[in-house]
Amino acid sequence: MYLKNKFAVRGSLFAANRFIVASFAIVTLLFGLGGGIGSARFTQEPKRNVEAQKLKNPEPANDESVEAGKKLYQRHCASCHGPQGKGDGSLALAGGTPSDLTDDTWDFGSTDGEIFVAIRDGVSTDMLAYKDKLSDKQIWQIVHYLRSIGPKK
Repeated sequence: MYLKNKFAVRGSLFAANRFIVASFAIVTLLFGLGGGIGSARFTQEPKRNVEAQKLKNPEPANDESVEAGKKLYQRHCASCHGPQGKGDGSLALAGGTPSDLTDDTWDFGSTDGEIFVAIRDGVSTDMLAYKDKLSDKQIWQIVHYLRSIGPKK
């Protein structure tokens, strides 16, 4: 009788372990590791700024402006967003992941005006406002530089 119960306990433990592993696999597929049904839950619609969309870049889109924007970017932005704008910089303030400025996803709008306002006013504790550090002209130059490395329309 003892052996029969011992095998019954082992069998039920084996079944319980299979159930746990299967449950973990399902949860991982639904909510984890970047794919599946649950990943849509974590994507965010761009936060559009209707007023900022109306702003037009007053700086000429020429090589001089792009180069000035690049220098400003390297000094003020690259430490978080990375030297190529890929979001791989090492100094994100609150431990967040900086935006990849070269991809098609612009979380705070994709017009020149929206990008300008995001830089000027900041968007979070990670991306602070630069209105006290950069002039409007300098921010617009950075916008031109970001356009030169960002997604092509």
